Amino acid sequence: MQLDNIRVSRKLWGMFLVLMVIMLVISGFQQYRANSSMAKATEEVISINGRIIQAVRWRGATETATVMLMGAAVTTDAVLAQQYDAKVKEVIAGISKIQEGIVAQTLDPQEKAVLDQALVERKATLVGVAKVWELKGAGDVVETQRYADEGFTLQIARYLKAQDAFVAMLEKQRDTVIADA
Repeated sequence: MQLDNIRVSRKLWGMFLVLMVIMLVISGFQQYRANSSMAKATEEVISINGRIIQAVRWRGATETATVMLMGAAVTTDAVLAQQYDAKVKEVIAGISKIQEGIVAQTLDPQEKAVLDQALVERKATLVGVAKVWELKGAGDVVETQRYADEGFTLQIARYLKAQDAFVAMLEKQRDTVIADA
C-alpha cells in the first residue's frame, strides 16, 4: 500500500489524530510539571510559615518577659518581685527552647546572618536582665529604675528590632516563593 493510494481525507484525519496525540502528551507533561512545581512551592511556603510562627512566638515571649522584668524592677513589693523573678526565668527558658528550634531550622545563609544578629542582641539583653536583678537585689531602687528606663529599655528595643528583621526576612522569602509559583 502506497501513500499515494490513500485518500486525502484519510491522510488529513490521520495527521489530525497524530497532532492531537502529540498535543495530549505535551499537555500531560506540562500539567505534571506544573503540579510538581506547585507542590514544591506549597511545601516551602508551609515550612516558611512554620518558621514565621516560631519567630513571632519568640518575639511575643520576649515582650512578655520584658514587661514582667520591668514591673519587677519598679515594684517595691518583695513578694511580687520574687513572683516576677520566677516567672521571668520560666519564660526565658521557654524562649531558649523556641530559639533552639529556630536555629536548627535556619539553613539559608541570609537568614542565618539576620538570626545571628538577633542572637547577639539576645545575649546582650540577658546581660541586662542579670544587671537588673543584681541592682534589685542590692536594694538600690533608684539605680534599678534608672537602668531599667535608660539602658535596658534601649537594649530591649534593639533585640525586638532584630527579631522583627528576622520575621520580615522570612515573610519576604515566603512572598517570593508565592510570586515565583
